[in-house]
Amino acid sequence: MSAGAEFSDQPMAPPAAGDAGANFLSGLIESPLDTKGAQRLSEGAQRFKTLAQNGDFAINQAGLDKYTKVCDEFIDGYRNIEYEIQLLAKQAKMGSSEYAKQVADFNVKVANGDEQSLIPNLEMLINGFKQVKEALAIARKNYRETEEAHSQTFAKLHGNE
Repeated sequence: MSAGAEFSDQPMAPPAAGDAGANFLSGLIESPLDTKGAQRLSEGAQRFKTLAQNGDFAINQAGLDKYTKVCDEFIDGYRNIEYEIQLLAKQAKMGSSEYAKQVADFNVKVANGDEQSLIPNLEMLINGFKQVKEALAIARKNYRETEEAHSQTFAKLHGNE
């Protein structure tokens, strides 16, 4: 998806306060596969988890299922190609000329040469999605606890009538 892509003539409204899921996802519209995008997802996932840990985010089962599915699809998709991605970090035999060696070295650097390379960014994304799943589990627990507290309050009120 390109930056600034619109599917309506109406501007996108910012996520409502207290809408933790939308707030988390709103920063991911642009490319998450570059270093800044991977960092944005990682930082957003940590904030998301902190919200849940502080009891500021709860989610019902249907929401949990949908968000978990997105996380699992990314994580599973990465795991399915992990071996091939690791092959990119190994220098390919491209010939004996100096140019062939330079190209092979360049390919390795793109794959895993520094923290801005493909593999570290994918790993940062995987860790971010894992944090999101942890946040979702905490948020689901928050929802159940809130639901239980409301049920108990309602039962007490109903019992006093």
